[in-house]
Amino acid sequence: MMIATFSLSPAGAKRLIARGLINEPVFQHAMTHGRMIISVGTTNSYIAEELGFISADEKLRFAAGIVSGGVPCVTDAETRFANMCLENGKIKEVSWEEFIMDFGRDDVFVKGANAFDANGNAGVLVANPMGGTVGGSFGVLAARGCKFLVPVGHEKMIPSCTAAAKVMGINRLDYSLGQRCGLALLPAGFAWIYTEIEALKTLFGVEATIVAAGGVSGSEGSVIVAIDGPNDAVKDALALARALLKEKPLSVPRQSCKECWASANCVFKNNI
Repeated sequence: MMIATFSLSPAGAKRLIARGLINEPVFQHAMTHGRMIISVGTTNSYIAEELGFISADEKLRFAAGIVSGGVPCVTDAETRFANMCLENGKIKEVSWEEFIMDFGRDDVFVKGANAFDANGNAGVLVANPMGGTVGGSFGVLAARGCKFLVPVGHEKMIPSCTAAAKVMGINRLDYSLGQRCGLALLPAGFAWIYTEIEALKTLFGVEATIVAAGGVSGSEGSVIVAIDGPNDAVKDALALARALLKEKPLSVPRQSCKECWASANCVFKNNI
């Protein structure tokens, strides 16, 4: 047995999580014998790329709500991709709202998160007053007992999603330096949070522990991981970690303030 440590940048963590998740049995079963919706999101863009559905250069179009340039905002609706609907591993040209109505218990909905906590809760920022993707999917998935997978890196771990949800809300906030949002709470037991730890277990069979976080000179947001397992497995994981050091940060521009329907309430634009 061997113990080793390495760091993962946010981009490297997204790549690792994507590779792990697509090799999970639940994911594989839905890809080959069922239905799946992969919602737009930065981590999910790596999943779509790993599956071969989009190119590396197209990842910036597979995102909607973002924090870019220090400001919570959204991407340009005219250029972004729609949520991806898959049946038996093939893309279906249909709206996700229609596609989800045929979901059964073994079908999978993949949605990234903006936060998660140690209690197993996840949180998703919601700028759409009607609830967006979470608002349109939560009831259907909960009622039918479908699989809800939440790929998310430890850079997004917060003390309490429950506490965060209590202070958020489009109409609750008086000011916001960027787009106003609520925080949709995905409770433990409903959402399966899938992080770097689960990915390393899936790919290499090693036990992983987050031991530190942060960095400078391009390593901001990084986590340091300790892994424990058989010698060969640890060495294989280290080889991937070395390769992930080359993963470039994902750059996703926000939409123009001139095109934003919510800009009247944005302190960033109006300098209130």
